[in-house]
Amino acid sequence: MESRLTLSNRLENLKVLRDFLQVWAKRRGLPKGRRESLEKAATEVFRYLVSRVYRPGQPGSIAIVLEDKGSRIRLMFEDDAPAYNPVNLSSSAAEAKSPELGGDVQLNAIPQLGDSLIYYRTADQKNRLVVFLTR
Repeated sequence: MESRLTLSNRLENLKVLRDFLQVWAKRRGLPKGRRESLEKAATEVFRYLVSRVYRPGQPGSIAIVLEDKGSRIRLMFEDDAPAYNPVNLSSSAAEAKSPELGGDVQLNAIPQLGDSLIYYRTADQKNRLVVFLTR
């Protein structure tokens, strides 16, 4: 069964995202280390989308879907921003100073947290980024 949350592309929504993740993970009995990895991966992706994919001041929405897939967790982000290059998601060049977001956005950490990272553009011109994490 999947759980879905849709947020506007504002950094203030990180707390709502974290609360959503914690409730979901606790209901499924994830160990503390896996909960922390899930939260870190989701936080870094969300921060990246808000600070690097959307243009400053551009309104938008980001849907987050969590699904328990047996031994793995599927974490999906779907946004309405312009297309972006997913290669930046796993390179050290993706590290970006972002003082307005409270520090560095480090998507190069995502591959270490997850099993795989998939990006594609949907038929309705949305970006979809999927991270699979081992339970």
